[in-house]
Amino acid sequence: MKIPDRETAVFTTSAVDLFASALGAFILLMMLLFPYYQRAGSGQAFSDTWALMQERRARAADTETLQAERERMQSELEQLMAANRGTEAALSRLRNEARDIERQLADTPVDTSTPEPEPTPPPRAPVDGVEFSILGLASESRSFVIVVDMSGSMLNYESLVLQAILDILGPLDADDEFAIVGYQGNPQPVLWRWPQGTTMAAGTPDNLAQAREFARGLSTKFVGSTPTLMALQAAFEYPANAVILMSDGEPNSPPGYIIQNITGMNQFRQTELHTVAIGDYTHNRNLVMFLQTLARLNNGDFVGVSR
Repeated sequence: MKIPDRETAVFTTSAVDLFASALGAFILLMMLLFPYYQRAGSGQAFSDTWALMQERRARAADTETLQAERERMQSELEQLMAANRGTEAALSRLRNEARDIERQLADTPVDTSTPEPEPTPPPRAPVDGVEFSILGLASESRSFVIVVDMSGSMLNYESLVLQAILDILGPLDADDEFAIVGYQGNPQPVLWRWPQGTTMAAGTPDNLAQAREFARGLSTKFVGSTPTLMALQAAFEYPANAVILMSDGEPNSPPGYIIQNITGMNQFRQTELHTVAIGDYTHNRNLVMFLQTLARLNNGDFVGVSR
């Protein structure tokens, strides 16, 4: 019996190998990409994820804005606390000086004998210095700078301001020196000076007439805010022995900071700084406290001029 020849079907075996290899590669790719298909999810899930991401970014931006605002407020608080510490230190020094004076007075013997009455000398005109007066505020200085608040609220007290300036100029003569500085924030700080620069004018009849005309013109310029610190710093540039500040409202800068700054600047100059509250100051406790403290710590007095 003849055995038939057997031939291997090479084509069939190769095709099976090819299909098996392709199937294995497909399964391998599916296994590698399966986590990404899971992560991608449906179209709605992707939209929701994107919306959440945008919301997180918006909230992060809001958080950064709030953090910046918090840091700014913290900085302002630290400035106010520093100014308050300076004021408290100055007040403590004054209290200590007052206690020292009280102890000295307590230790000073009192003469209880009755002295012989002395004849009253006849009144005479002052020769050591010109004395100006506004409701009891007085000084023997022969040179001073009048600093006038020209903010918008001063329009309500135009006649009071003008009369106060004229009262100061009234008793001056050629032996006196003076200057006038008006100030306002419009919106940037602005100074109005007479005479120009930081020179002083003698109290001659001609200069006094010009100064009165300048004071009358200030009322047409009342506008804006109250940059008091800038005005006082400018006034201390003059070679004057006294400064008179007139204002009706609280300053732009923190009052404690102004008191600390000006008192420190005046520590060695010892320039008299007098303050005048204009208008309805009795209803503004903060203004009165600011002007009183500023004058007391700088060798001056405080008065009020109301309607």
